[in-house]
Amino acid sequence: MNAQIDPAQLWLGACVGAQVLLVFLTVIQANTYGERGLLLHAAATLMAVVAVQALVGNHPLLHPAVLLLVPALAGLQLMELMSHAGGMRKARRWLLATSVGVLPVMAVAALYTEWALAAGLVLWLAVVVLLLLRAWRQSNPWIWWLVPALAALVGAGIEIVADVPPYDLDDAVLAAGLLTVWAGCTYLATVWRGRIFGETRARINARNTVDPLTGLATPMVLAERILAARHLTRRYGHPSVVMLVHIENLPALAAEFGPEAAESAVLAAANRVRESLLRGGDVAARVAHARIGVLAEGAAPPEAAATVATRILVAGLKEPLAAARAEYLRFRIVLAAVPADETPPRRLLYKLNQRMDQELRGGSERRIATMSQDELLQPTAPSPLTP
Repeated sequence: MNAQIDPAQLWLGACVGAQVLLVFLTVIQANTYGERGLLLHAAATLMAVVAVQALVGNHPLLHPAVLLLVPALAGLQLMELMSHAGGMRKARRWLLATSVGVLPVMAVAALYTEWALAAGLVLWLAVVVLLLLRAWRQSNPWIWWLVPALAALVGAGIEIVADVPPYDLDDAVLAAGLLTVWAGCTYLATVWRGRIFGETRARINARNTVDPLTGLATPMVLAERILAARHLTRRYGHPSVVMLVHIENLPALAAEFGPEAAESAVLAAANRVRESLLRGGDVAARVAHARIGVLAEGAAPPEAAATVATRILVAGLKEPLAAARAEYLRFRIVLAAVPADETPPRRLLYKLNQRMDQELRGGSERRIATMSQDELLQPTAPSPLTP
């Protein structure tokens, strides 16, 4: 004859299983995304599982002591969640003192008296509410999930304090259910906050590394790649070439067809330069309104002139511009090998710009000009305006 399974046992198993599953999920996400708040929440949730097991074991004083360690870890996590909020230094210090100092002492006291659980929860809740009220406007919308989470955690403590040992299975089920609600809501709040701040970091990183008009890299990225190419040149003799691509007919396009056509030409030039790069390690960056810097790795100047630079010139003449159907992009290129000395990338680009200006003033018919190392390393002539 099959024994009847108590529904309360099923609910208890489901709640504990959900918390254990949440611990594994939280740890995986914490290691994947580097979120310390998720790791602290995993520790707090694991402590909640231990508290439920102590409650099921019907130990009169052990589970209140363990349960007090749940808000202690939750307080540390809340400090991590509120790290963005300004003007919260004093409130965070109070929360740190309560979570790290007072609650562990109360947990030891709970081994002798169950009222230590009530005193610890009241003090911790007062500090947390003070912190949340001050950080509320700076933490929307994810902070709303912390309201039911805190209510469930306090409810679990009240359930244990209000009942008299020995505890029956229904008491354990209710406490486990409340702790599961706390763990789930806090997890949602933490993940939502992490997503918001992750998107903000991604936008900041994109702003620092991607040109908003052309989608090319920024000069900062180009400089970093030049330094990396210089390291390869020194260590392995791996040659690299830096180029400066100038859109020669951009002023004429702006004068004849308007500034909109000129902006469209800049975007088209960026796309064609990007498509002309041969290797995955090559990078193109917009360094001025009409000039694009290109780093071609693994190529000496003669090879880069015959391959990458020539492809860029051909790409400009491949098809007319969309905003001016009778006009093509006319590029002029100056290139040089990346020197192995300590020449800063900014100075290297400056020398290329100087040579480009000379080519434009001289009206040279050459579309590709190569700078020698001697010319590249010559000291820059002072400006006539310099005293």
